[in-house]
Amino acid sequence: MLRPKTRWLTVEADQASCSALADSLGVHPVVARLLVNRGLTEVESARRFLRADASDLHDPFLMDGMEEAVDRIRTALKRNEKILVYGDYDADGVSSTALMMTVFRRLGADAHYYIPNRFREGYGLNKEALAKAKADGVDLVITVDTGISAVEEAAYARELGLDLIITDHHEPPDAIPESLAVINPKKPNCPYPFDMLAGVGVAFKLVQALLGEVPEEVWELAALGTIADLVPLVDENRIIAVGGLRRMNQRRHVGLRALMDVSGIRGEVGSGHVGFSLGPRINASGRLDSAVHAVELLLTQDDETAYMLANQLDQMNRERQQLVEEIFEEARAMVEADPDAHRRFIVVASPGWNVGVIGIVASRLVERYYRPTIVLGIDEETGMAKGSARSIEGLDMYRALSECADLLPHFGGHKMAAGMTLPAQDVPELHRRLDRLVAEWLTEEDYIPVSRVESELTPDQVSVELIEQLEHLAPYGVGNPTPRFRVTGAGLSQIQLMGADRNHVKLILSDGNGTLDAVGFRMKELAEEVTPHARIEVLGELQINEWNNKRIPQLLIRDVHVPHVQIFDWRGNGDKRDRLNRLLADPYTLMLTSAPEKVADRDQPSAWSVSWKEWEKEAQTAPDRWSELRRLVLLEPPPSLQTWERLVHTLSHVERFYFAFGDAEMDDVLLKTPDREGFKQLYGWLLRVQSVRLPRDLQRLQKLTGLSRRMISFMLRVFEELEFVDASGDHLRVVPQPAKRPLHTSASYRRQIEKERVMRQLVYSSYRELCHYVFDLLGLDLKIGGDEHGFQRKDSRDSRLPATGHSV
Repeated sequence: MLRPKTRWLTVEADQASCSALADSLGVHPVVARLLVNRGLTEVESARRFLRADASDLHDPFLMDGMEEAVDRIRTALKRNEKILVYGDYDADGVSSTALMMTVFRRLGADAHYYIPNRFREGYGLNKEALAKAKADGVDLVITVDTGISAVEEAAYARELGLDLIITDHHEPPDAIPESLAVINPKKPNCPYPFDMLAGVGVAFKLVQALLGEVPEEVWELAALGTIADLVPLVDENRIIAVGGLRRMNQRRHVGLRALMDVSGIRGEVGSGHVGFSLGPRINASGRLDSAVHAVELLLTQDDETAYMLANQLDQMNRERQQLVEEIFEEARAMVEADPDAHRRFIVVASPGWNVGVIGIVASRLVERYYRPTIVLGIDEETGMAKGSARSIEGLDMYRALSECADLLPHFGGHKMAAGMTLPAQDVPELHRRLDRLVAEWLTEEDYIPVSRVESELTPDQVSVELIEQLEHLAPYGVGNPTPRFRVTGAGLSQIQLMGADRNHVKLILSDGNGTLDAVGFRMKELAEEVTPHARIEVLGELQINEWNNKRIPQLLIRDVHVPHVQIFDWRGNGDKRDRLNRLLADPYTLMLTSAPEKVADRDQPSAWSVSWKEWEKEAQTAPDRWSELRRLVLLEPPPSLQTWERLVHTLSHVERFYFAFGDAEMDDVLLKTPDREGFKQLYGWLLRVQSVRLPRDLQRLQKLTGLSRRMISFMLRVFEELEFVDASGDHLRVVPQPAKRPLHTSASYRRQIEKERVMRQLVYSSYRELCHYVFDLLGLDLKIGGDEHGFQRKDSRDSRLPATGHSV
């Protein structure tokens, strides 16, 4: 068995809706199912999704406050009033600011921008910045990606005589700021049909309303912030992303072109490039210094300036990565030093942690431990802690923090992420309360990551045509995840290690009707985790592998499941230390050996090691001790098949059996027990000579009988136990007229017979015979590798795993 690392939850889809979409749209049934999985059950809504055309954008004036905002901006433009765009320092805020400034410059406005410094001013509107804006002659302030919680600041703007338009997309609090206009599709009673826009999406709608047309020249900026902010890529967000990526790939935007070059993006830009390359570099500016660098990159029209700024952001991103790594290691050490405290909810805090990167650290901790997490940096001068929260599926982080609002002077966010400020002395109490909340709200199952399974496929159902149709659903992101498929009904045709360091694995899956290549990057451990007979299930993403002018389907492995017992054949006399050391770290492993003290000496292993005698004793006196075992490793053959079969029945819950011995462990055992005629021949010779001296006469006996030295020694020991001969010193004499005794009354003979059975069944059997034997003992009906799944035996010495199950 190989347990999956995540919970595989298949998305249920109404078959009638799937069939209707497939027929009406002329798409592959799997594509139709994916559309239904995304809630697109009506033909027209599914067609709009696939089309992702600007004509399907909603009327911006449906958004509450839009008309008032546009009227005021047009008045400011006519009067040549000074306008200030007030943004935020993340990628969404930066792209929102650049988008507004680009349009205002096109319109010839007297427009400027301001983004607060994360370290000196913190998040959102602040009174000092508003006062400075008034002193600088600003008449109108327009916020982007911020302001929905700025009740006091909005009141202060009124006192100063500043007109304030707030555009935001964050969750609104109970009290909405009073300003000239508040544009937020999440605002209560706002009739706008789509409320999941990013901050830049709201700014995009404001510009659309202001211009009376779709602002083509800023489409890539809207896509940049939308994708980087991880909002659901559905409805208008999808249209913005599709249109923006199309323009991004034309590489017309001076700043983005430079950033793409510096980031090493040479081919077509996709949502992954924005999320993992462009977005982090834009974010790095505001995380380490000032977001002004990033805004200027997105506004410049000069190539030389663009490349200079792009290189600055790239260097900042490298520094950010190093900083994240250092803080992450400190945070990880805190969690592992007190695991019980962080069993349900991780809260870590420390002075000196850069608050610009702790959100990334929180995400890393969630990836590592899959626990809701808060990471806080403490300012020792003010005694305040500022931090970021990241959640897991099933926990609404904003709701959880709302339950602790009395401890949090400032907080905001949404279900999966939030930010907050609180007195450092209240951090322990916040942790206690959140721990109690999740104990009530979450189950143990919630702490296992979920993998969404879009559909189940067999290898023969995967084709290039299907994958080409799947590409029409891109770009993928939140709300429109990259589809993952569960490939079932397949056996392993081949396992191959790849790459210069042999860190990658390639599986060839076969169901008898077709094959499918499955590739796992940095998954070389699968070569040791999966056996040739496995009925493997693979969760992955479909892609086309183009190589040598050929295009073939390929599955990118994300998770693997083998739902049945596995037999690992490590038999042989070679060095197995590396393999065994990996198992020694597993507390659910039992190793059976005649010398458990040698195993126990190895760097404090977690695995149990006992001798066969100890096991037989404890199996009778304390059988429950072994109830949680998952792996059984035989470092030596059992003393008898009876003992082995009793072990298998006792440990029938074990998921993996490892046979890790060779015949060297049985070098005192004859490969074949001499038959009755052999004993009779040797005894007849002894009767003739009456006496022999050992070991002097052994060579002579070998020549006379044709038997091996070991065979003769064994037979003489049997004769002695049967009292057919008498040994005195180095002399052996025949006993006159001995009593008749059957061979099996000799203990040595019985041991030899039993060990011969062990050798035949467990040592010298083929892998197929071994599997059949163990599965029969377990009552399992499993077919073992070969023609059933089209296995191929690889006899050549290359990077593939032999079909016998011995790994490279």
